[in-house]
Amino acid sequence: MGRDGLLIGEVASRSGVSRKALRLYERTGILPASRRTGAGYRVYGPDILATLAFVAQARRLGFHLDEIKQVVQIKRSGRCPCPHVLELVHQKVKELDR
Repeated sequence: MGRDGLLIGEVASRSGVSRKALRLYERTGILPASRRTGAGYRVYGPDILATLAFVAQARRLGFHLDEIKQVVQIKRSGRCPCPHVLELVHQKVKELDR
C-alpha cells in the first residue's frame, strides 16, 4: 500500500474490478468517496478489497447494484445487514421461481 492506502490502479489490479467500475461504484454510493492525493489521485482504505469481493459475489448471484448498495450502506453504518440480506435473498428466490 502506498500513500496510506491503495491507488485506483492497485485496487483494480488486486480486485479484478476495472477502474471504470470503481468510479461507478463510488459515484453511486456503493463505495465511500475516496480520499485524494495532492495530485488528485484516488486513495482507498484497506477495507476496499473486502467490499469489492462482496460486490463481485453479489453480482454473480444476480443482485442489482441498488440492492448491493443497500447492504453495503447498512454494513458501513455499523449495523448488521443480515436481516436485510435475508429479505433480499428471499426476493431473489421468488424472482427466479417465476
